[in-house]
Amino acid sequence: MPHPVPVMLKIARLAFGFWLFVEILSWVKILPLTLEFTWLGLVVTASFAWGILEIISWRLRRVGARNLWGLTYFAALFSQCVDAFGDISRFYGKFGWYDQFAHFVGGAVVALVIFDLLLALQDSGRLNLPAKGRAIIAICVSMAAGSLYELEEYGEDVFFNSNRLGNAFDTGNDMFLNTLGAAVLIWLIYFIRRRRKLL
Repeated sequence: MPHPVPVMLKIARLAFGFWLFVEILSWVKILPLTLEFTWLGLVVTASFAWGILEIISWRLRRVGARNLWGLTYFAALFSQCVDAFGDISRFYGKFGWYDQFAHFVGGAVVALVIFDLLLALQDSGRLNLPAKGRAIIAICVSMAAGSLYELEEYGEDVFFNSNRLGNAFDTGNDMFLNTLGAAVLIWLIYFIRRRRKLL
């Protein structure tokens, strides 16, 4: 019997769809919002993030597991909004710390998605891993995703003569903040679940 879709997840999907709609309207210049970079980049990023969440939830349902948490969807949407807000407000160009904050949030969100996925498989009996194993995998996948993102920035600089990589310390800072965000988020989940005796 398929798992029912929780109300929070339905609301999160509607919110994600609404935000993507706003980005598309801004991209085609129906809404007058302007950016430091490009709306197309934000549309692609948001579409990719939402698509990954939906593919994971679909695959989980196929094996008889629950959907991803609505909280996971909201966290991913928050990450997209942090990125867009920094772009609209020109915070990326004005404040060096904002890019690091965005990487911290992004690393935490990727870790949350992977942890939620592994926990759903564990709860359905499809996986048998101790909590620490799930935590380590979530952090490592987040680190790998952060590395891939830095490679994507490198590719943009090589092929389009942009300056996405920034100065000599930017890449190292970004990867460190990605990892720190993942580690803090996983520690917080581990602490809460241990207090509730869910481990």
